[in-house]
Amino acid sequence: MMRKTLLAGMMVMVLAGWSFMREAAAAKLQTPTVELERVEVQSYFPYAEKPTRVPLVLAFIFRITNPNGFKVGMEDLKFTYGFEAKPGEFFDLNTPTVYDTIHIPGKTTNQLRVVSVLDSMVVPSSLAVASGARVQALDLKIPDLVKMWWEQIGDFAYRIRVTEGVASFTSEQGSALATFEGMFP
Repeated sequence: MMRKTLLAGMMVMVLAGWSFMREAAAAKLQTPTVELERVEVQSYFPYAEKPTRVPLVLAFIFRITNPNGFKVGMEDLKFTYGFEAKPGEFFDLNTPTVYDTIHIPGKTTNQLRVVSVLDSMVVPSSLAVASGARVQALDLKIPDLVKMWWEQIGDFAYRIRVTEGVASFTSEQGSALATFEGMFP
């Protein structure tokens, strides 16, 4: 009788352990997704050809989806964005980074707004240094390119590309890196 009780107790413990292991495996962190939803002109100032600093302030709105049944924290997010100069030809202009932690409840989607400022006096220098040969090969002129970008941003007459996107997520079940890219419009 005691053997049967002992055997039954051991079976309960084995089944409980197996159940616990199955639940722990099921709770493993699935990598959340990050998608570019849209880009907004946050603030705009008319372009000036004379040596004047003209800011262009953009807001990048991302959808962050947590597929897990538990909350995850996004620790940081980084991406590079560029403007289209000719169809399919983009020039990277800035790499914003966000270090604010946000928490996304299980099975939900949050939005994150990342604001970035470009300066009409800095962009030409950056283009000349980083992409001067390519600008020349495409038969473009940097001042004309910057003017076009500043004047046509309101209508989104050209596309904005997001590349090299990385977001780091943490939870009690582990951590993960999500990569992303996108295009607007």
